[in-house]
Amino acid sequence: MNSLRVSKFKSSPITGGSLFAREIIEIDDTYVTIRKRKFPYTSLKSKSIPIRNIINIKVSKTGIGTNILIESLSKTIIFGKGFSVSHTSEIRKLLLG
Repeated sequence: MNSLRVSKFKSSPITGGSLFAREIIEIDDTYVTIRKRKFPYTSLKSKSIPIRNIINIKVSKTGIGTNILIESLSKTIIFGKGFSVSHTSEIRKLLLG
């Protein structure tokens, strides 16, 4: 039986994320998904990329926190804002192996 591991990472207002609409990056065995809201009471939007299609991961430091940009073969982009340095290094480690 194959168990599905899911790792979740939440942005924080302390590290530059939104106070009311936190972004969540979920990584399972096959996909990386970001879930975000533009405003607190709007619908939740999500975007997924298969892990095997990821071609580039860029991390940029902003103040205390970091932003992460994940690009795929099909030019799909996941941009996460306001994550801690430890979260982005863990995300990078999970995605690159």
